[in-house]
Amino acid sequence: MRARTVKLLLAAAATVVVCSASTGLSLRAEAQPSAAAAAVVARVGDKVITAAEVERRIAQIPPFQLQSFGRTPDEIRRNFVSQVLVRELLLAQGAAAQKLTERTDVQDRIRGVLRAALLQRIQAEASSPATDEEVRAYYEANRDKFSAPPMVALWRVLVATREEAEAILAELKKDPSPQRFKDIARDRSLDKATSLRGGDLGFVAPDGSTAEPGLKLAPGLMEAAARVKDGELVPEPVAEGDRFAVLWRRQSRRPVSRSLEQEAPSIRQILAHARAEAQVKQLLERLRGQDVSGHAPELVDLIDITSTGDLQPLRRPGTLASSRRPGAPPPSPVPRQDMR
Repeated sequence: MRARTVKLLLAAAATVVVCSASTGLSLRAEAQPSAAAAAVVARVGDKVITAAEVERRIAQIPPFQLQSFGRTPDEIRRNFVSQVLVRELLLAQGAAAQKLTERTDVQDRIRGVLRAALLQRIQAEASSPATDEEVRAYYEANRDKFSAPPMVALWRVLVATREEAEAILAELKKDPSPQRFKDIARDRSLDKATSLRGGDLGFVAPDGSTAEPGLKLAPGLMEAAARVKDGELVPEPVAEGDRFAVLWRRQSRRPVSRSLEQEAPSIRQILAHARAEAQVKQLLERLRGQDVSGHAPELVDLIDITSTGDLQPLRRPGTLASSRRPGAPPPSPVPRQDMR
């Protein structure tokens, strides 16, 4: 009687699956009664395969792949159980019998799977939508992230005298190419921090601030750059302290201002990510205090890692370290000639 119940259950599930394969509809069959879902389809060692497990796994298979298990519903359900589910359990139990779970690389993979599953669960729990008030509060506290002033891209050669700057301008009027400007900047500019990149200052804000920490242009340079168009040289040397600058306005960027409505979706993602990170941090702190003991980080000093990433074996008294990458074979022994 039990075998007949299981057969009828699987037949119904297979019918739904095959119909889905031919119509392109969802693969999931309707929920089965709990008693029928717990019916054991196969036993492999100490493990069992239930009807619910078969249904769950079949629902994950695209219709076109299901068709490769057979031409009829009976072939599909039987072949899927034997070729996929039973085969998986046989290989898993065979690996356990050979104690493969004791191998360090297998343990690394198991830890990776468990870690990923826990993080995925935390992220799912933290993915509840942020409220409108939370989104607005984040937007107001981080307005600078969603707006930017108009900016200009400037190239500059800084020299000691006005005469030298005028000579450079004369050269650039004869050959106003980017490469010529970069060559002059590298050879003659007194600002060594920017000369190495051809005098490129990047985009500069109206107040003279740049993306490079500590580099801010004087107001006089910004005023001179504002009087020319994109792609034009400032026609006269510009005083910069007791030195003079040759300026080239390369391009400009319009101001950016994005509204709360435009940024709300991304802010919700940011808040969800931050919530998940906070939960992970809290969990790690609890687990660290609960499970970590005998921590001696100074012992890793016995492992030598060179500046190029080479790993050297653990240092032991009376031995010389030989540099080699992790997993590389040991160096071949040096042939020795017999002493006669």
